[in-house]
Amino acid sequence: MIRQNLHTHTTFDDGRDTPAAMALAAAGAGLTSLGFSCHSVLPYDNDWCLTFDRLGDYLAAIESTKASLSGRLAVYNGIEWDGISPQSTDGFDYVIGSLHHIAMDGAYPSIDYTAEETRSILAERFGGDRDAMAVAYFAQYDALARNPAVDIVGHFDLLSKFDETDGLFDPDAPAYRDSAMAALESLCRADKIFEVNTGAMGKGYRTVPYPAPFFLRELRARHARVLISSDAHSADRLTWAFDDTVARLESLGFREKWTFDGRSFVPEPI
Repeated sequence: MIRQNLHTHTTFDDGRDTPAAMALAAAGAGLTSLGFSCHSVLPYDNDWCLTFDRLGDYLAAIESTKASLSGRLAVYNGIEWDGISPQSTDGFDYVIGSLHHIAMDGAYPSIDYTAEETRSILAERFGGDRDAMAVAYFAQYDALARNPAVDIVGHFDLLSKFDETDGLFDPDAPAYRDSAMAALESLCRADKIFEVNTGAMGKGYRTVPYPAPFFLRELRARHARVLISSDAHSADRLTWAFDDTVARLESLGFREKWTFDGRSFVPEPI
């Protein structure tokens, strides 16, 4: 049974529930530890990330939540740090490195908003060339691989978020597959931990977690480290599809997952 979730969001970014509410729900669901991972500050105005003026309040809320549940639930203060973020990762217990954008020409188009937005980016910035957009997206992972602060790779193939519902990209196309595999190899060489993320399943976009089964098989072949998270934006999705995901990993030959113990990441049997 999965007893930990390190990828969660609250009302301090684009989550629905407060840190206290999320922690109480986690304890009630049988988790023994919970990590908060607020979206880091971005270099443009938005309504879904932490802002510098709220950072102090956010950190205080996490500390208050940690104290109130001491002895019942271990609470960790992580961050989901975006590859384009100007925010320092210092002072956080762990760092999830994620790519929600394709940085180009001083702009930061997001591929995580809606299918319509992603389709517009494809048409207007890449002339409809799906392969070129995939290559541009996955090329950004090299910087995450070289960043020693990044512990966990967040939703590795987020670009495919809308593929099951809208068919925007072809993950079997050679350019897509080759660029994704180059990124995966770079991250594996850096010994990053890959999260197996059920968030898009909870929102109805996907029937399988990130990364897709093909990439999970490749990670297994490389003895890569994985952990399971739900990228929960509300208390009712804290353990979404965890049992199914455990079964999926076992079927692919994974025998351990990695967990954070407050100091470092350690392996545990699945």
